[in-house]
Amino acid sequence: MRLSIFRRIKRAFCGLFSIMFLDSSVRLMLLIGVFVISFSIWIGVSRIEKIVVTVIVFSVITIEGINTIIERVIDLVEPRYKEMIKEIKDSLAGFVLFSSMGAAIIGAMIFWPYFVSKFF
Repeated sequence: MRLSIFRRIKRAFCGLFSIMFLDSSVRLMLLIGVFVISFSIWIGVSRIEKIVVTVIVFSVITIEGINTIIERVIDLVEPRYKEMIKEIKDSLAGFVLFSSMGAAIIGAMIFWPYFVSKFF
């Protein structure tokens, strides 16, 4: 069965919205992302810095979404607690944390000079 391109796009959006609205971690990342992008516009960072901020925000949200999907697949395949499952989920969460920390460091490097000049 071949699906039309429009049906494929529709299914992709359905999957995207289901993750965004069913998972609180993804919603939190989206909220933070909207705030950070809005802040970058308000504070007046350069065009290239806005691009960097936007790419980083989308990357962190994507990593959180992949983490959520993999955790759901793990829960589907093995719903009982096992130490290996815990290690896998902890590792996934660690990579989300790692990407978030990287985003925060890059954000501080971009925003700090603008923040200092605007408020001090």
